[in-house]
Amino acid sequence: MKNQFLRQAWTMMKQQRLFTGMYLIGTAVSIALAMTLFIIFYIKLGPVYPEYNRQRMVVIENTQECEKHEGGYSSTRGSGISGKFADLLKREAKSIDKVALLTRNKIDVETADKSKKTVEYVANVNAEYWQVFNYRFIDGRAFTKEQMNENVAVISTTLAQELFADTHVAGKSLNIYDTPFRIVGVVEAASGCTPITQGNIWTASVYYNENEFQGHYHAYITSDNIDKCMAEINDAFNRYTQTRPKNFTYTMDLEKYWQNALDCDAETTPFEAMGKYLYILLAFLFIPALNLSGMISSRMDSRMDEIGVRKAYGATNGEIITHVLWENLLLTIVGTILGVALCYIVVITCSSWITAFFDTRINDLSPREINADMLLNPTVIICIVALTFVLNIASALVPTLMALKKDIVQSLYQRR
Repeated sequence: MKNQFLRQAWTMMKQQRLFTGMYLIGTAVSIALAMTLFIIFYIKLGPVYPEYNRQRMVVIENTQECEKHEGGYSSTRGSGISGKFADLLKREAKSIDKVALLTRNKIDVETADKSKKTVEYVANVNAEYWQVFNYRFIDGRAFTKEQMNENVAVISTTLAQELFADTHVAGKSLNIYDTPFRIVGVVEAASGCTPITQGNIWTASVYYNENEFQGHYHAYITSDNIDKCMAEINDAFNRYTQTRPKNFTYTMDLEKYWQNALDCDAETTPFEAMGKYLYILLAFLFIPALNLSGMISSRMDSRMDEIGVRKAYGATNGEIITHVLWENLLLTIVGTILGVALCYIVVITCSSWITAFFDTRINDLSPREINADMLLNPTVIICIVALTFVLNIASALVPTLMALKKDIVQSLYQRR
């Protein structure tokens, strides 16, 4: 029976080419716009290389230290956290798994053949950084905790090609500010779409010549129980502030990863954060669906005689609805395939500005390649299937139900 419906739908597609073309274009554009939005937010929030631990991560990027002075004025200093304070948190918050510390700068490097280059996206990190962020090592390995006092570095495949014309360069050296650093590993370069982990050089360096609280670092903390971990971190922070001089006040921005990525405060719920984007998605889906529904309604008027005959021979409303939905499903599937292809073309060819939507952290000058992890994943595939069925039902069900409300005699009379 289903095969018969689909064969009939294919025949009608060939006979009514104008309707078919308009329907396919409407479906393809709707699916392409909705899928582009899904992909943008999957890149921002989903587990993509090398940030596979996003769902179990909390972030500390900003702290404030305010000193009250005589005369009623105060001075505030904003910064990251110190390596000492990160160690204190890990000792006292038992739910913490790993703490990645990261600070960035721009440096001049020189290879053994004296070629020089100014390198952007240079990071100073601790050893646990490589356990929080799962880079793929092309050569060598990450530096360990025991190597933190050595002049060692990990570089990206992009920089390795630029400096050495090779990606297997573990064991070679480069000079950073006239100091030789030994390359211990080469990692597959991360995309500019992941600004936290985008980099060219990572050196082993943790500054402990900082104060007890503020320092150079952003902290990315993993835990198997995010809520418990955040409560323990806040408790440790409150105990710390109670030991400080009374003329100082301290604040710390502790956020879940998605709160940090969407630039919202700790009190914001996921629905509040994503609500405005949900309205955009609904517009992308249901405005085209209304247009397609109007087209199908006009088409149903021309099929009233067919519906009348079928009902006269005993067809139930459910059977007629099923028939129409199966016919419409073929059109929707073809339109979805075209829409997905259009979406991928737009996202890949326009990634330099598409991926910057809704993200103030991305550097406009950095390359933002879209890789297979970001496009071909179960979440995106499930979204495609769900969108297809939603659009099919939304555009076909209402006009079919309206057509079935008409009197069977009137339907047969239209056959004359």
